[in-house]
Amino acid sequence: MLDDQSRQLFQGWYATELGERLLNEEHDVIERELDNAVGYYLLQQTPLKRLSFHHHRVRETIVLSPQLDLGAPEETIVAHMSELPFESDGIDVIILHHTLDLSENPHRDIHEVARTLLPSGKLIIVGFNPIGFWGVRRMFSKRSKAPWSARCISQRRLEDWLKVAGLTLENADVLGYDLPVKSGKWRNRFAWVGRLAKAMKLPVGGVYVLTVTKQTRRYIPSKPRWHATKVRVPPLTKPTIKEMNK
Repeated sequence: MLDDQSRQLFQGWYATELGERLLNEEHDVIERELDNAVGYYLLQQTPLKRLSFHHHRVRETIVLSPQLDLGAPEETIVAHMSELPFESDGIDVIILHHTLDLSENPHRDIHEVARTLLPSGKLIIVGFNPIGFWGVRRMFSKRSKAPWSARCISQRRLEDWLKVAGLTLENADVLGYDLPVKSGKWRNRFAWVGRLAKAMKLPVGGVYVLTVTKQTRRYIPSKPRWHATKVRVPPLTKPTIKEMNK
């Protein structure tokens, strides 16, 4: 659940060296996906206080938070993702930054997002990958600490939920190939492992970023069936000589 305790844990973890490195990678990928985004409203939810993006053409940014924190931005709205206070088909872009990882009911959250997202609107999901280096580390870590307390939904399972909700996957990125250890010395020593896995495009990074669009129903007008009208035309006969002399 994206409660105050979970948010504080993740805010503290993202302030570490490993957390900052991962956040920079996440930020770059999200901003790249927002490069061609246009519209009026961009909604974001994150365990952090907010995420700042500049390379997009969406006019207003709304930050969704379960409670109002001290120093929260003015555009913050207090609400839960499962009950968004917005009309259907009204939000142009939605960013879920580890929201589903900390949700009690991520399946319901996706359906609520699909309801409020504008047709052909964009949804960006950032989640921890249970497969690979970070997934192995999570198996041997305390689930009461960030980021190992996250739910870690597999990408395949999440894609099934998206299809049911009428959302289409457009692009998927895997990042965070650093070994999930605190010591920068050990990370640098085994950095070649991550570089090799990334070069081979193995989906073993710590985080995936999914870019999704909302499907729109296309109504194809049925072609009218035109019936040929039967017109009786008298046969054309050559005039006789007698008729031509009259």
